[in-house]
Amino acid sequence: MRVVFCGSGDFAVPSFRAVCGGAHELVGVLTQPARPAGRGGKLRDTPIAIAAAELSVDVTPCENINSDETVAMLDALGADVIAVVDFGQIIRAAARGCAALDTINLHGSLLPALRGAAPVNWAIIRGYTTTGVTTFSLVDEVDAGAIIAQIQTDIAQSETAEKLKLRLAEMGAELMCHTLDLLASGEARRTEQDHSQATFAPMMKKSDGVIDWSADAESVNHLLHGAWPWPGGQAVLKRSDGKEYAVVIARAEALPGPVTVAPGTVDDELCVVTGRGRVRILELKPAGRRLMAFSDFANGYRLSAGDRFLWSK
Repeated sequence: MRVVFCGSGDFAVPSFRAVCGGAHELVGVLTQPARPAGRGGKLRDTPIAIAAAELSVDVTPCENINSDETVAMLDALGADVIAVVDFGQIIRAAARGCAALDTINLHGSLLPALRGAAPVNWAIIRGYTTTGVTTFSLVDEVDAGAIIAQIQTDIAQSETAEKLKLRLAEMGAELMCHTLDLLASGEARRTEQDHSQATFAPMMKKSDGVIDWSADAESVNHLLHGAWPWPGGQAVLKRSDGKEYAVVIARAEALPGPVTVAPGTVDDELCVVTGRGRVRILELKPAGRRLMAFSDFANGYRLSAGDRFLWSK
C-alpha cells in the first residue's frame, strides 16, 4: 500500500519511524517549513525533518497543504492512504481526496474525549485516570471523524504531560501501523463518534499554568503535572523578608492535612497549604535557573515556614 506521511512535531516522530520501517511503501513526506526559533531567530527544522534526514528519507516542506500546487503534488503521488500525525495544519477535502482509501489522523486521546490541540495536558489537568490514542478518518470538523482503532492506558499519579506524551507517541506508532494494516487488508471498520459526548482540549495558554492555591491539593497537583513543561505551574515565592522569586513548579505530590493558614503558605514541613490539603513540591525551576530538586531550592533560597507561594503576576 502506498502511504504519504504528514507530520511535524515530536509526537509524530515514533509513528514516522514506524511507517518508514513498516510493510507499506512510503511515497511522500510532508512537514511544516523550518521556522525561526530561539533568541537568535535561527531557522529550526521540525522534528520530522530532522528524523527524515537521519533516515535518508526525502521530505517536502509544506506551507499550505490545501494550496492548488500541493494538492496537485499529492494527487500525482498516487497514495492509497495519507497518514497525519501532529502536522499542524487543517487538511481540507481536496487534499484528503488525493488518497484512494482514506486520510487518517492519530490523536492523543480516546475520542470523542479531548478533541483539540492539547489533549495530553488537559487529560491530566482535569484529573482523568485513563486516556489513550485514536486513529480516525479526517473530516472537515476537527477530530470528529469516524474512529478506526483505539488503545487505552492508565495515567500514573506522578506522570507529567511531558512523560505521558512520550508514552502515548510510542503507543500511537503501534496503533498507526495496525491501522494501515487494517486499511490495506480491507478489514478496517469505522465507528462514528457520539458527538454528544465530545469534550475539548484547546491549545494551552501561558495563563493556564497560573496556580490557584485556594483549590484542593489534588487539583493543584493535576495542574502542575499537566502544565509541565509548558506553560508550567507558575507561582511567585514571597519570603518573610519581602523578597520575591518567580518559579515554575514541575513535579509535586498531594497530601492530606488541615488548613490552618492561608492557601499558598509554607508549613513546618515545607509543604504548601492549599484550599484543602497540602502539596509537597518535588522539583521546580526558578526564573533564569535550571530545574532543581525542591530540597536544593529550599536550602539555596532559604525557604522557611510562613513564607508564601502567591498567584503568579
